[in-house]
Amino acid sequence: SKLANNASGQLEWQDYFFHCIFPEEKWDLSICPKTPTDYIPAISEYAKQLRDLTSKMLSVLSLGLGLEQGRLEKEVGGMEELLLQLKINYYPKCPQPELALGVEAHTDISALTFILHNMVPGLQLLYEGKWVTAKCVPNSIIMHIGDTVEILSNGKYNSILHRG
Repeated sequence: SKLANNASGQLEWQDYFFHCIFPEEKWDLSICPKTPTDYIPAISEYAKQLRDLTSKMLSVLSLGLGLEQGRLEKEVGGMEELLLQLKINYYPKCPQPELALGVEAHTDISALTFILHNMVPGLQLLYEGKWVTAKCVPNSIIMHIGDTVEILSNGKYNSILHRG
């Protein structure tokens, strides 16, 4: 749980489960839930699909920078070094929601972030000085650039300030 005051004085109101999912040998299976019983096989398949998507997106971003297709992937460690981590967020009902925020404003240190949503709006992005709520599109994945890609691209791609 992250139930603590943030810099703005609001209470972050969030439970979460966070662990490495790729490569599989980096998993700590002792922390994985026993139920649902298909958690490990489902997350294993998800990790493989996400790894493929990550590779494709890094290729497209490399081309957008005028680089060879595999350059950004190489710079973040390639298949040998790249880690995928999964964070499952849960926002319990808050008795005083006006005093709370799920996750305070931040950028992600990662290269890329992929978000699977449950059709409940809550992700907000800072755009032109205003907080804008991301639209929930059925069967979609939200992706945003992290600090690593912003640095590797010399700021051509920007890590987005966001909150929940």
